[in-house]
Amino acid sequence: LRRGEDYAEAFESVTVLFSDIVSYTTLASQLEPIKVVRLLNEMYSAFDVLVDEFDCYKVETIGDAFMAVCGTQGEDPVTAAVRVARLAQAMVERTKVLVSQDGQRVQIRIGLHSGPVVGAVVGFKMPHFCLCGDTVNTASRMESNSKPMHIHVSGTTAKLLQESCEGFGLEPRGPVTIKGKGTMWTYWL
Repeated sequence: LRRGEDYAEAFESVTVLFSDIVSYTTLASQLEPIKVVRLLNEMYSAFDVLVDEFDCYKVETIGDAFMAVCGTQGEDPVTAAVRVARLAQAMVERTKVLVSQDGQRVQIRIGLHSGPVVGAVVGFKMPHFCLCGDTVNTASRMESNSKPMHIHVSGTTAKLLQESCEGFGLEPRGPVTIKGKGTMWTYWL
């Protein structure tokens, strides 16, 4: 990077996970900033352990948003989808026991989508690995259109999970209007 060389690599099929805290803005406004940091640290530290357990990769956290991926290390698309789905389920289970310091139950919502991305290191002051492409945007839209303590899955990811023959329970949500995407057929995991 310091020599002016770019790093970017295309990945044909990955599964991307986004999660966020339901009503985070309200929660953050009711807690002292240090308590918000402690809550996020507790949650993200637990999620980091789960990311390792399911052999995924944490891309980043921004505020209450958490992003992880599988498929950038040569995993086949079905394996990547299965690992991220298992991670998502474990994140929901872990969150069920998470309580803020003022006693409020914390809830998350999760979205998953699979497809092509480009991974790149951007910037030179604080280089940062990021994933770019419509797959990332669609995974984010799955999360923002999810419900508390639910995992919202695109049709593409649902198909990969069905191909795995691992018995994932996929409940059709039906057609959902997704901002910037139009109508998509989606599922609950």
